[in-house]
Amino acid sequence: MQDVKQCKSVEDMIKFAQNLGHKDPSFARVETKANEVVDPTTNANWYDAYGMTNAIKDMSVKNGSLISALSGSFEGGNLPDSYPVPYDITTYKMKAKTVQRDKGRPTSVAKAMTDAKGTITPKALICQFDINDEMIANSTDKQIYDYVVRKATESARNSMENMIINGDTEAGATGNVNSDDQLPATTFTDGNSDDSLLIDHGIRESAINNSMTVDVGAFDSDDLLTMIAKMSSVYQNQVSELMFIFNPQTYIKAQADDALKLAYATRNATIDGGQMKPYGIQTIVNDYVPKTEADGKVCKTAGNNTLGQILLVYKPAIRWGFGKEVLVETERVQGYGFEITVTMKFGFVILDATHNCVAGINVTVA
Repeated sequence: MQDVKQCKSVEDMIKFAQNLGHKDPSFARVETKANEVVDPTTNANWYDAYGMTNAIKDMSVKNGSLISALSGSFEGGNLPDSYPVPYDITTYKMKAKTVQRDKGRPTSVAKAMTDAKGTITPKALICQFDINDEMIANSTDKQIYDYVVRKATESARNSMENMIINGDTEAGATGNVNSDDQLPATTFTDGNSDDSLLIDHGIRESAINNSMTVDVGAFDSDDLLTMIAKMSSVYQNQVSELMFIFNPQTYIKAQADDALKLAYATRNATIDGGQMKPYGIQTIVNDYVPKTEADGKVCKTAGNNTLGQILLVYKPAIRWGFGKEVLVETERVQGYGFEITVTMKFGFVILDATHNCVAGINVTVA
């Protein structure tokens, strides 16, 4: 019979837990051993779970609509608490070269490069969930493993995407794009622990606070062109690197537009999966782009948030990565089952956000 001290992976945890539920001759010994070494308030069963943690990270990136679209902007894992990311939006070109006619050194024609940079500051995140003995008794090892990976993956993906879209650290009674008229700690279920309060200058806040907004009203496909024109000229023509992110209700409304319906009917106007690709720009739909009031901010009164929103962003500007690697811990809760705790550190920065984040606001969706 396996000693609980030897549990080094979720598979070991499953086997140990299954033994707890089987009335075989060694059951009493296992139960006694568990009582001796695992206390739900003082001890935890730590394990490496290399395969599981990598599965959680990989699936978080592959399964998320936004984070998968930003896979090219991944800065890596094990980032320090402050990680600088240099960028340079200056347009350089060459000039005529003169022939050296004497032994003197020619005048330098070097152009100074900018030292502009953004900083990724990974923040700690946590999720916890329970696996009860009844589930263990009626599930296969693979089902339990998949369950843990799936729930942790969903939690990681949701937080990463919500932070990138809605990140805003304003804690006052007004001004936060997700809680414009009362303290965010009052608005959010998780209070001050809400993940959107961890990192500042998400896409929506960057667009709204820098007046990079377009008042859409009744949607017309030309509004998308107006949004593109709002961007700095450095980004406007980099079509393959731009991305529209639609609020779900706004996307449905946009599909009724005559020009976009015509595009749907044109063979080369859609991408795999049938999603629109207006003006050659990738389009995704994300639940974390909220319905809002006319100014693009969320009101504390849910009934006031009736208007849709569209975001436009230059994908390479969003740099993201992991700090502390994903850690999975399991703890026996005596008489009930196991508590699984997943922690990680995640961070992002949007480079030159004042020029490449645009929000189409006040979209009529009713």
